[in-house]
Amino acid sequence: MITAKPQTVRHVNRAAVLDLIRQHQPLSRADLARLTGIHRSNISIIVEELQKKGLLREERSKGRARGRTPTLISLNRGSVFVLGVNLRRTRTTMALASLDGHVEASYSFETPDTPEAFVQALVDGYRTVTRDAVDLKASARSVSQMVVSIPGILDQTSDGKSTIWTPGLEKYSGADLASMLRKQLGVPCLLANNAGIGAMAALHAAEERGAQAKDFVFLVIGDVGVGSGVVIHRSLYSGYDAAYAGEVGHTVIDPRGPICNCGRRGCWQLYICDTATWKRYNRKLEFTPARFAGFLDAVNQGSPKAVAVIKEMAEYLGLGISNIALTLNPERILLAGAVTAVWPALQKELKSVFFLPHHHALIQPIDVPADSLFLKGAIERAIDMVLSASNVRSLRPAA
Repeated sequence: MITAKPQTVRHVNRAAVLDLIRQHQPLSRADLARLTGIHRSNISIIVEELQKKGLLREERSKGRARGRTPTLISLNRGSVFVLGVNLRRTRTTMALASLDGHVEASYSFETPDTPEAFVQALVDGYRTVTRDAVDLKASARSVSQMVVSIPGILDQTSDGKSTIWTPGLEKYSGADLASMLRKQLGVPCLLANNAGIGAMAALHAAEERGAQAKDFVFLVIGDVGVGSGVVIHRSLYSGYDAAYAGEVGHTVIDPRGPICNCGRRGCWQLYICDTATWKRYNRKLEFTPARFAGFLDAVNQGSPKAVAVIKEMAEYLGLGISNIALTLNPERILLAGAVTAVWPALQKELKSVFFLPHHHALIQPIDVPADSLFLKGAIERAIDMVLSASNVRSLRPAA
């Protein structure tokens, strides 16, 4: 039997208050008591504690003619900075954000071949974005939490190391990247699968628009791989050891198929990733994002050859999506990646392949670039870690 200790209850209540303020700020103490069900006196204790930590600020509301003017509470935007990093096969983007998620400065660089060179490039980028924050007259100049979005699987060992497996960056596999970054920057660092945090970013974006998206699978089709994040009741499912879940790109659809970078044959991603689609269209020219964009334009313009290629890709895509739908029964499947630019053609084909007559999961494209969701997700995860722990580091200028 597991029971809650008093400090556990306080921690949960504090997290609930911070989450509400973050989503609906500004709020009064009365609003917080009503929305959480926590007694008003306990709300005041929590608010005062968080104010002492510098996380919250209060100001009198304006424009009220009668009655007592309430004090409104919001996050103290300039109190804490977090760093979100989107590590990709060819290019890395990093962004310094304040406590409310506003990006104060950003920086990108070509992804180096080795993790050691990557760490040095990130150190240089850290100095750049914190310097730019000074130019913006931000009140803080250091980072309380960093989250790195990675295209791969995490392996948390018993001694606390967190190594990664990322076939797209072979020399990075096996590296304890988080420890390397913590040592060089002195900043708490977490690695997170990009599709997983991208899924949570998609969830928050939907809720900001007033849409409902509680149970869904976020499916990302990339240059050389396919990733996904599984969201159940607004929570990301990460598997029993939080290493990975939803690695649908490595589900086998042909045991005699081509060899995947995971070492097995016939993985689904080998048939639907952008490179595979491009090879069906033009085997003579090497895949590049620009050439692939030209192919997508040809699909939208009705080129018979391009349309035939996208139809074949859609058959394989529908095969995998139908398996996902029948396994998890999600409310919807959100599709991200460059191929969403030809959604009308894809949608037409997906309606006619592999789905049972009573299949009801919605398949919808996301109009936000996947890389933007990966970066936004990294920032949001970093903010969540700061707020859930309420453990703000002493802030100091960057070296």
